[in-house]
Amino acid sequence: MTSSTDPAASERARQLVPYLKERVYVSFISLAVLLALGAHPADTTATTALGALLVAAIGAGLAGLVSEVIAHLAVHEHLPSRAEAGHLVRISSGALATVALPAAVLLLSLVGVLTVAVALNIAVAVLALTLGAVGLLAVVRSRLPWFTKLGVFFALFVLGVIVIAVQLLAHG
Repeated sequence: MTSSTDPAASERARQLVPYLKERVYVSFISLAVLLALGAHPADTTATTALGALLVAAIGAGLAGLVSEVIAHLAVHEHLPSRAEAGHLVRISSGALATVALPAAVLLLSLVGVLTVAVALNIAVAVLALTLGAVGLLAVVRSRLPWFTKLGVFFALFVLGVIVIAVQLLAHG
């Protein structure tokens, strides 16, 4: 938790928001792509699965970067400075770390250690658990009463399932 009386802590917390948002966004997109591929594992190769995961993550990161530049331009009426642009690139490229473990699992399938179906299931589980853990940590760290925390976590869970369902409809 950040203290409202500590401006440095509040600023650090404010700077973490875009990093977390980008990672959650990439996790949702990656999860939807892998779930869609997992629906037809016999028709999916390890190369296809790994390529789709990386393309989805890179695409989401680039979309996030473009949206940040557009938002900056709209709000501040000028392009980001070199330092600001570097910060935005770090946020967007850092989101690729979100898929490192699922990509490693899919690599195990590529080299024959796991079947594609098993690798997809493990990668999906990793992403789903990551999203759940991030949501749970956010709720637990909040200053809300316990019963409100429970309600918020349940609402986030339901919304997450809806997001994944909508993305699955779009992907496949």
